[in-house]
Amino acid sequence: MKILAIETSCDETCAAVTEELSILSNVIWSQIDLHREFGGVVPSIARRAHQDKIDWVVDKALKEAGVTLNEIGAVAVTVGPGLAIALEVGITKAKQLATQWQKPLLAINHVEGHIVSSLVNHPQIICPAMALVVSGGHTELILVTEIGKYQIVARTIDDALGEALDKAARMLGLGYPGGAELEKLAREGNIKRYKLPLPMAGRESQNEFSYSGLKSAFFRLVNSPGEKSYPDLAAAFQNRAFEHLTRVMGKTLNRYQIQDLLVGGGVAANKELSARLQKLGGDTGLKVHLPAKGLYGDNAAMIGMAAGFKAERREFVKNIEEVDRQPRLRVDQV
Repeated sequence: MKILAIETSCDETCAAVTEELSILSNVIWSQIDLHREFGGVVPSIARRAHQDKIDWVVDKALKEAGVTLNEIGAVAVTVGPGLAIALEVGITKAKQLATQWQKPLLAINHVEGHIVSSLVNHPQIICPAMALVVSGGHTELILVTEIGKYQIVARTIDDALGEALDKAARMLGLGYPGGAELEKLAREGNIKRYKLPLPMAGRESQNEFSYSGLKSAFFRLVNSPGEKSYPDLAAAFQNRAFEHLTRVMGKTLNRYQIQDLLVGGGVAANKELSARLQKLGGDTGLKVHLPAKGLYGDNAAMIGMAAGFKAERREFVKNIEEVDRQPRLRVDQV
């Protein structure tokens, strides 16, 4: 079944056409330039930009896929989690199109999209598997009993990893988006020059990540007397953030008999992190599956792929008018 998918959960206006795990088009209009001067996403600006571009991305996705309306079997849309007023734009458009075209509607969890994003390159996995979703809003380790059935086994108790990287970048006066700028700077730095605490060292839990303490220690270091090397500061923060992630993951993964680790989310595009995850996989005997290029950050193709699995199970929305934004939706509520 060919599915038109729409994603507007934060600051990317996206539409795609997918067929099972095949991506026929994947259109992303980024709002980065609109939010850069504010150093972060401004919800009201995000909503207006989504409203301005939603028709354009949908038309472009259909055109690039080379499909007619008759060939579209269903419409899918992200309903949560995300910014409420941003989600609303995509949901309104999807409901309009589903009604106008007389097509069934599929309501999709944004995090589930990230979970399945790596299946384009690696469709054959053995369940139960594990999924790691690392982004600006999420740091979650999720047990995948099967696609569509999830259990969160570890999550952050404060900042998400992407959020912590962005905040560290802001302390160094770097541009937006901060995580990507911090990564570039860290490549030139020495991770050993500055000492930062390892989060939860000696009291690490099997089911909790935490970045607030590391962020506070970094703030004190950056603002302490004396000249500093910004590349070394960036390298030190990134090193500790990733070390904490993989240490907790290692403890947690030991509790499960799994063979596959699915990785999704914008932070997974960080080359240093992906290398560490691959090493973790080698140490634990896991096959680590990363998304294809263009599927790390928010995009509609991953929403379409998640929708494909739901369509196979005939999990269509029964009453389109009842579909609403769910900004705090958890993936284990799928």
